[in-house]
Amino acid sequence: MNMFNIVKKNIKYNFYQYFLYLASMTLSITIYFTFLSLQYNNQIILALTDTDKLQSAFGASSILLLLFVAIFIWYSNNFFVKRRKKDIGLYSLLGVEKKQIGRMLFYENFIMGILALFIGLAIGELFSVFFSMILVKLMGFSIAITFTFNSRAIIQTLLVFSVIIFLTSLQGYFIIYRFKLIELFHATKKGEKINKPSLVLALLAIAMVGGSYWLLLQSPESSNWGLHFNRTIIILIISMIIGSFLLFHSLSAFFFVLLQKNKSFYFKWSNLLTFTQLTNRLKSNAFMFTIISILNAGTLIAFGFAYSIYYNTLDTMKNFVPYSYQYESTTSDIDAKIRELINKEDNHSLVFEYDLEYTMVKGDVSELSKVPGGYFYFDESFAVISNETYNQLAEKLDLDTIAPLKKTEALTIINNFIGSQDQQENVNKSISLHSSTDDLKIKIADNKSVSLLNDPVQPFIIVVNDSVYSQFRDENPPTTVHTLKVTNEVKSAALTKKIMNVLPSEAQFISFSDSYQEAQSVYGLLIFISGFLGLVFLAASGSMIYFKMLTEVTDDKVRYTTLKKLGVQKSEIMRVIAKQYSVVFLLPLIVGITHSCMILTAISNLMDINFIIPVIICIVSYTILYISYYVLTIISCNKIVNT
Repeated sequence: MNMFNIVKKNIKYNFYQYFLYLASMTLSITIYFTFLSLQYNNQIILALTDTDKLQSAFGASSILLLLFVAIFIWYSNNFFVKRRKKDIGLYSLLGVEKKQIGRMLFYENFIMGILALFIGLAIGELFSVFFSMILVKLMGFSIAITFTFNSRAIIQTLLVFSVIIFLTSLQGYFIIYRFKLIELFHATKKGEKINKPSLVLALLAIAMVGGSYWLLLQSPESSNWGLHFNRTIIILIISMIIGSFLLFHSLSAFFFVLLQKNKSFYFKWSNLLTFTQLTNRLKSNAFMFTIISILNAGTLIAFGFAYSIYYNTLDTMKNFVPYSYQYESTTSDIDAKIRELINKEDNHSLVFEYDLEYTMVKGDVSELSKVPGGYFYFDESFAVISNETYNQLAEKLDLDTIAPLKKTEALTIINNFIGSQDQQENVNKSISLHSSTDDLKIKIADNKSVSLLNDPVQPFIIVVNDSVYSQFRDENPPTTVHTLKVTNEVKSAALTKKIMNVLPSEAQFISFSDSYQEAQSVYGLLIFISGFLGLVFLAASGSMIYFKMLTEVTDDKVRYTTLKKLGVQKSEIMRVIAKQYSVVFLLPLIVGITHSCMILTAISNLMDINFIIPVIICIVSYTILYISYYVLTIISCNKIVNT
């Protein structure tokens, strides 16, 4: 029998164990190829006004994906190498040369890798149009996607993964030279020491995880975040990772020890088998559980955040872009033409139009606790509007009007996308408005979290007494912007183009439809990338547990055979395995979900956006996909134990 026939028989015999490795590797290759196909897709590039956004987003994501996939493939290959150590030892014992054994392992891994590569490319090519349509839909574009053969993406994927497959195959080749014969036969017996849980380490796990959660739930304005942001982030990451490890290493084992003291529960034979093995293996699996829980948390945070932002896009834009159209006031003739265009529309009608006047005044903010970035962006100046102007706008925008301000009072308008929306710490503090005659010191009476302009960078707006505004208007030339609100503004792109054709180029036109399209394209791209990266992380998490559990159940096959000889039914044995592995799968999932919920809660508080519904959708979807790995693991274990 030649080498090729031996390799073919080995692959056929071990194909069930190789299947998930092959499937996970295929999925990784498919997603990487998909990223490259979309990055180089001319149809999508032409639809974007800012092509650098697509190139940079997919470029950075593909590098991150490649690094992760390379590590994952290397890690997965280690499991299969370990599974083959007994076979390698047997070949060596029978007198097969080390060189031939190395070549056999090299060919096995290389053939499986090449098979995964071509399957991944084929699936990616077949579904490239489908993936492109998903991206286009998420980004809000209305373009027809046609099938294109992307040779650049194919060549790059072939080159990259050929190198990865070659290196992992070399790993298998050299294993025969790294271990003695006795080590190969006893490889699967390592790392199964009895775990003696420590109360001190269990309490330390609670303290570290609980402390990190306490930090996350602190107000964004607290000293922990406001004064020590970088230090707090580092402490959080370290505490969560170490706390998670100790949780799996000692706290969970300590909990199982407490269960053992409940004699009526523990001495049920199925519970006895389940928790004895779990307690003994928690220590050896603690590191793997920690990695998986962090992967689960990272996936849910990335996808939960992206989907939450995408889910709230419309509400966010309505909050930050109050008018359907805004442009610097030109002439009454142009205003009349635009009004006429709107009146001719069947799907849109004019709700209101208003000339908003403000003046930019330099001033001093040294007494304020926090200063909006717009103050510095506009050369340390305020956008000053009158009390009357604010109340007129408030009536049109369905906001609360304010009482007449005193000459020494002001109302601040701050609407941040990230950060505090109240800024109440500035109330009762003073700002100074510079004047050619004498500076005017004004006390901040209140703060409102609203947008009064469509501008992407909002100036620091203050509302002052009408007479005070008149004084500064005489010294600083006012700016007037014409604002219009129309019905059905989300679908007003066609009307927007007509208005743009009427306006002169210098009018600084800002529309709701363009802003919404821009936001939707950015958030759609974000959710697409995070979703596909999440699939890879999910495949890695599920596969890591699958590989480990298959290894352990194979090692325990003799024990289960003994139980069957003692009269235990196959169905009872499978119930024990299912119960044991449900804990193994659920522990990292629960920890990952808890970590992600706490972090997303902190982000939600910081951005003042409700994440509840989209995050629940993400968690439920992820859990369903994750549980599918558990089901596949139980099916695989059943075939190993009961055949």
